[in-house]
Amino acid sequence: MAATIINAKAPIRVALLVCGTPIPAVAEPYGEYPAIFNNLLQDGLKELKERKTVGPDTELVLEGFDVREDKYPERLSDYDGILISGSASNAYDDLPWINKLVDYVAKFPRDNEAPKIVGICFGHQIIGRAFKANVSKSTRGWELGWTLTDFTEEGKKFWKEDSMRIQELHQDVVHDVPAGFTLLASTAHTTNQSMISEDGRIVTLQGHPEFTGPIMREFITVRTANGTFSKELSEASMKVVDNTLDRATVAARIVDFVRT
Repeated sequence: MAATIINAKAPIRVALLVCGTPIPAVAEPYGEYPAIFNNLLQDGLKELKERKTVGPDTELVLEGFDVREDKYPERLSDYDGILISGSASNAYDDLPWINKLVDYVAKFPRDNEAPKIVGICFGHQIIGRAFKANVSKSTRGWELGWTLTDFTEEGKKFWKEDSMRIQELHQDVVHDVPAGFTLLASTAHTTNQSMISEDGRIVTLQGHPEFTGPIMREFITVRTANGTFSKELSEASMKVVDNTLDRATVAARIVDFVRT
C-alpha cells in the first residue's frame, strides 16, 4: 500500500520542552537543544520528502519552551507534537520544575485533538515516572556512546526497522514498563529503551537520536576529563563514536508519528 501523502499548507509544528543545556563544548558549535533538535527533525522531514511520504513543500517549525523557567505552550492546539528533551538533571529528583513536568505529562489530554508526545532520554524517564514506573540509577552504571538496540515485535512494527543504531548518554533508567505502555526496544544494559502508550499517543526513546558522532565526542572528552567517565569506558566509547547511526530513519519516524 502506498504511503499517505499529506500536503497541508500549514507546517508541522513541534513544541520542544527544554529540560537542560548542553555543555559549552557542544552548545558553542552546535547550538542549544532547540537548534540541535531542529536539525534532527529537519533531517527526518528531508527523509520523508525523499520517500514521497510528504509533499515537497512541507515545512516543519520547532519552538522551544524552557520548562525549568516554567515556560510551556499556551495553546496545545497550535502543535502537532510535544518533544521532551534530555537533561543533566535526574527525573526522580524532588524539584518544583521536575514535579510540575511530571504532573503535566500525567494529566496531558489523550484525544485526537491533542498533540502526540515524544520523550527523549530524560523525557523518556519523566514519562516513565508520570505513569508510575520505577526510575532510578542503573546498577550497571553508564550506557555511553554508539549502541545497537534490539526491537520487540511491536518495536519493529512501530519503528519499521529490525534494530536501531543510536547514541546513548545515561546512567538513570526506567526499570519497568508502566501500565498502559508496551515495550518497543531493549539493550543488554537497559531493558526499557523505548515504549509506546497503548493508545498510540506517547512514544519514548532512552537514547539520543539528536546526537551525532562529533557531539558525542565532545561529551565523552569533557566528562572523561572531569572524572565522570572512567578511562576504560571512555576509550571503549571513542572507538565506536563515529559508527553509522540511524539518525535520519529515526527522525523520519518521529516526524511521521507526530504529524499523523
